[in-house]
Amino acid sequence: MNRISDLTRRLWAALLALCLVLALTLPVFAEGESETADTAEKETFHIGTVDDLLQLADSCRLDSWSKNRTVYLDADLELTGSGFAGIPSFSGVFEGQGHTISGLSLVDDGSVIGFFRYVQQGANVRDLVIRGRSMPTGSRSTVGGIAGSNAGTLHNCRFEGVSSGASVVGGIAGTNLAAGVIESCTTTGSVYGAHFIGGIAGENHGIIANCTNTSSVNTTVEQNDIDLSSLTLNDLIGTENVADITDIGGIAGQSGGVIRACMNRGTVGYQHMGYNVGGIAGSQTGYIEGCVNYGTVYARKEGGGIVGQMEPSSTLEYTKDTLQELSDEMSTLQTLVNRACDDASAASSDLSNQLEALKNNVTSSRNAIENLLKQAENGVSIGSQTVKTDLSQFKQDLKNTNLPGAGDGDNAADSDTVIDYSEATPPSDTDPVDPNYTLSPSEEPAQSADLSTPDESSTAAQDTAPAQEPAQEPAAEGSEADRTSHGQPGPEAVDDSADSTVVSEDDGAATKPDERYPIDPNYTLITEGLDDLPDTKDVLNDISDALPDSVDVEIPKVELTNRDAITASRNDLSSSLTSMGDIVSSLNNNASSNSQALINDVKAISKQINKIGQTLSGASENVNRDADDIVDDVSDDDTDDDVEAKVTNCINSGTVNADLNAGGITGAMARENDLDPEDDYTTAGSESLNFTFKTRVVTRDCTNYGTISAKKQNAGGIVGDAEMGSVIDCRGFGTLDAEDATGVGGVAGISKSTIRESCAKGRLSGAKQVGGIVGSGATIENCRAMVMIDNAAEQIGAIAGIVDDPLDGSVTGNTFVDGGVAGIDSVSYQGIAEPLAYEDFVAQENLPDDFGSICVRFVTDEDSLVQEYHIPYGSDFPTDQLPPVPNHQGQYGSWEDVDLTGMTFDATIHAEYSDINTVRQSQEKRGERSLVLVEGSFDTTDELIAHWKSLVEKYPIISIEDGLDEEDWEGWQEMTRELGGKVQLVGDDLFVTNTERLAKGIQLGAGNAILIKLNQIGSVSETLEAIKMAHKAGYTAISSHRSGETEDTTIADLAVALNTCQIKTGAPSRTERVAKYNQLLRIEEHLGASAVYPGMEAFNVKR
Repeated sequence: MNRISDLTRRLWAALLALCLVLALTLPVFAEGESETADTAEKETFHIGTVDDLLQLADSCRLDSWSKNRTVYLDADLELTGSGFAGIPSFSGVFEGQGHTISGLSLVDDGSVIGFFRYVQQGANVRDLVIRGRSMPTGSRSTVGGIAGSNAGTLHNCRFEGVSSGASVVGGIAGTNLAAGVIESCTTTGSVYGAHFIGGIAGENHGIIANCTNTSSVNTTVEQNDIDLSSLTLNDLIGTENVADITDIGGIAGQSGGVIRACMNRGTVGYQHMGYNVGGIAGSQTGYIEGCVNYGTVYARKEGGGIVGQMEPSSTLEYTKDTLQELSDEMSTLQTLVNRACDDASAASSDLSNQLEALKNNVTSSRNAIENLLKQAENGVSIGSQTVKTDLSQFKQDLKNTNLPGAGDGDNAADSDTVIDYSEATPPSDTDPVDPNYTLSPSEEPAQSADLSTPDESSTAAQDTAPAQEPAQEPAAEGSEADRTSHGQPGPEAVDDSADSTVVSEDDGAATKPDERYPIDPNYTLITEGLDDLPDTKDVLNDISDALPDSVDVEIPKVELTNRDAITASRNDLSSSLTSMGDIVSSLNNNASSNSQALINDVKAISKQINKIGQTLSGASENVNRDADDIVDDVSDDDTDDDVEAKVTNCINSGTVNADLNAGGITGAMARENDLDPEDDYTTAGSESLNFTFKTRVVTRDCTNYGTISAKKQNAGGIVGDAEMGSVIDCRGFGTLDAEDATGVGGVAGISKSTIRESCAKGRLSGAKQVGGIVGSGATIENCRAMVMIDNAAEQIGAIAGIVDDPLDGSVTGNTFVDGGVAGIDSVSYQGIAEPLAYEDFVAQENLPDDFGSICVRFVTDEDSLVQEYHIPYGSDFPTDQLPPVPNHQGQYGSWEDVDLTGMTFDATIHAEYSDINTVRQSQEKRGERSLVLVEGSFDTTDELIAHWKSLVEKYPIISIEDGLDEEDWEGWQEMTRELGGKVQLVGDDLFVTNTERLAKGIQLGAGNAILIKLNQIGSVSETLEAIKMAHKAGYTAISSHRSGETEDTTIADLAVALNTCQIKTGAPSRTERVAKYNQLLRIEEHLGASAVYPGMEAFNVKR
């Protein structure tokens, strides 16, 4: 029989196992079949004509039509006049195959506009070129050249044309959603709008990688016009939706996602207009890595080479506040009082009445706390307020409180037998009251204290419960599983029989409860332990002394809107606590006439009230927190794995111009709360009045080479205004040009946070607060500076213009090259801001190679790099290595005149350009018209010289005046080499009768003659000196009058007296000219035979 039974069990077990296997495997097969059906490839669709494209657009009105379908573009298309309005929704694969669709024109009313309106999650669009314009009217939000909204993947796509709208506008996509990926895409043309405008995407919540923008983004006044009629009240009073241009970027207008390995070459922004303008992103809370900007950035405020404004990633962390702790503690006290009331049924009616009164006060206190919690919960709104509370009266009331029995020691409990209920699980109000109780020995004396202000005394007593004989049950301190709180039985039933035992902590022996706690009719056990309890009055005084006189704290984003209700509940709580203290003191005094059980109950109540007092005492510490305790900036704990609110490994080589807050990497690191501040942070924990803002925003391992210019304040090589966060391991190698601005620094203009392991090398100019690392700083650690400061008037330093206290430990380990400017506010500090000789400076570890040589950069007038050279410190730059000046249409250029000898600091040499005059006219006129006009267009100086040379060879020209621009010294040298031996090359505007300019021309070999104008230089002696210098150098001198001449004949006398041999006074057609010629005739007549006419020899040329 047993064998048959065993076989049956085995068969059932095998059957059950088979069922389990089938149950596990069949759903997998079913799921696989379902997925196969759902992902089955659909028939491909080929586009060879515009009609095919229109058919695709019509089919894609149903969002599922394109899912799992591949579309091939087989030819280039021209859409002009086709009526194509975009593909509504696409979920499949679009293979552009490198073809181009031209003539896109999306100009109707609407939003979410692009070649594809919606690219759905899972879709893939690649190898496509779109040319045209995406310029809707109407609401015109979320506009892109390729996609209005992208949740799929856009790969190797290019948009050429114009994309514009009111907000959320991008060259590739209007918005890139969290699932969206835009990679290897490029744009060229123009992108513009009002808010959230980017060369690639207006808003980015996903990934943008390996993309390049060459489009101009918001670069003209017309593009920056605001339609005031479309503004709402929220637009006008908000900070992120203001009536201005906001969040403009070369890649993305705003980014909360990832931007990696992208490049911007387009100009971004318009001068003195726009907030949050950046070469890569206008504003960002996400992650930007490995990006480069070469474009020029213009902004009104917050302009940065990489990001306009970096906003922190923030978490609002809630922890249990005092009210919630009080609620828990009062629940525990309620349990203890309930027990005492039950035990009092065996005692006198007087004690029973007192305990009932205490019970009522505890209940009232709990209700008051619950009401406080409710009022706090309903009355807390996110905002900002400063709370100031005067606690002096409260402290005095505590000290003046007179408790019955205070100070006589009678209110103490037995130190040998105190019940510890601090870890007991608080029961709810509806839990049944268990008349049994648990006694546990404790080593700590209980304390009793009244911590509330005595407003009212609630003394009404309830009738006592019927007397019951308390039963004993076992209890001992140990694990939670071994302990049961009174009135709250554990999961397992407790044996309350007379055989229950108690384990003594003294010897571990199990004894009967009656044996462990025998009742002594003389109650001597109580009086022995009462003297050990601290004086209640001392406890009150200690708590009063620990409280501050007043508290004043700004709590960010939290506001109590129903303060009156909260105050009323607080006063109710205070009154109840006061009465509780009075009753407990009385109970302690009268404890000797009651049972041992009741004594222990009273001691436990006393200890619990003391714990409540400690909780209230700790409340003052919470209230007294300052802003630094509430806001916890964790930016300096940044690691390589952190990817929130961070810009890392980026380079800016573009010029940044802003009126306020201009930075080579970011204009500002700060929070900008909008109308709904809860959108600016995430929360952790349940809401309470105890909270901490965890914030982080980090700029790390970034380099700036561009020129940074600020008009009013805050210009930094890395960040203009660092209100928060950390700048770590960054390098500022650009010029800071902000001569009228306050707050200029090689790394940061102003910083209220941390800058460490960063360095600066460049030229700085500012009005005041100018520093090699930071203009006005806070924490500066282990930074290096080699800077030259120009024009600053006050608060200047090679490390910092000013800090709060250089000696408080927040500034440490910084060094700089000793170049005449001291470390901080014209004072150097050893080990803090210490000067070093150049040789010692470059010997420091981990110093960038850029400090090991002098960099000479040649740039165009638009700051585009032409050539860069590195030479040894203190050496001369070889002038024979000057690079050619880039050509400009209709202009000729030269390098600015800079001393390049003995160079000890980096220099940037700019190309200077002048317009080429295509029409030259003679000063000789007939009426109002010049006698001779020469017209031509010459792209370079060489072409113009070649033109003059051809005219000299073709015609009998013996003198050319001002043949080149007055600042083209190199051109004059070349023209003199080519024509100086054949014709007279006269410098009028070149020399302006100025001996300094004439001396330079003689030294360079520029020209061979000077035009002398007596009333141009200003004095006869200077005129004589110029003629003497010219003759000595072999230059000819020509006396000349100026326009508006009178009939004065002085220059005729000078021409003969100084042997200039030439005079320029125009054709004898007007009396002021004829007067000069008549004077010459009179001089010749006077001289007679001694007057000699030199002929061609007067021109000093070979014919």
